[in-house]
Amino acid sequence: MTRSTQNLTNISLQFKSNWGWFIAIGILLIIFGIFALTYQFFATVFSIYFIGFLLVIAGLALSVHSFRIKGFGQTTLWAIMGVLYIIAGIATFIQPILASTAITLVIAFLFTANGVIQIIGAFTNRHLPYWGWWLFSGIMTLLLGVIILFGWPGNSLWILGMFLGIDLVFQGWTYVVLGIGLKTSQN
Repeated sequence: MTRSTQNLTNISLQFKSNWGWFIAIGILLIIFGIFALTYQFFATVFSIYFIGFLLVIAGLALSVHSFRIKGFGQTTLWAIMGVLYIIAGIATFIQPILASTAITLVIAFLFTANGVIQIIGAFTNRHLPYWGWWLFSGIMTLLLGVIILFGWPGNSLWILGMFLGIDLVFQGWTYVVLGIGLKTSQN
């Protein structure tokens, strides 16, 4: 048995022996997802605060890094980027509703543009098998972007929370199914 095959076998055994943790984490994620879907406004605000926290941390890291770079132009640029990240992060804490409004608008434009690009990609690749699924995905993404765009700014209070909730439910379900699969494959 080669070393990489042995490593894969060891990893597989570790996964199988921890099947219960996969199910437990999955159930927890599903519960959090249902909570986020039930209380979408609070989940949106939580998401904004989390993004703000990440921006402040990134800004601090960039600012500290700027002093390690020699040369005025480089140090100044990195320091300015760090300060801008910190300001953006603090702004999300001070104005979470405004931040969610801006992020929702960006998401609407991204979905709309992504949908159009997928549709174009599907039509230009009609020779591929099942290209219709690519087209369907593009149409759905475009429709979602347009729906978000036409509901903006009112939907900014709940759309991010809904996305978070849906993501948590799907991740949780994936973990549960994976844990069940690992449990049944032990036999």
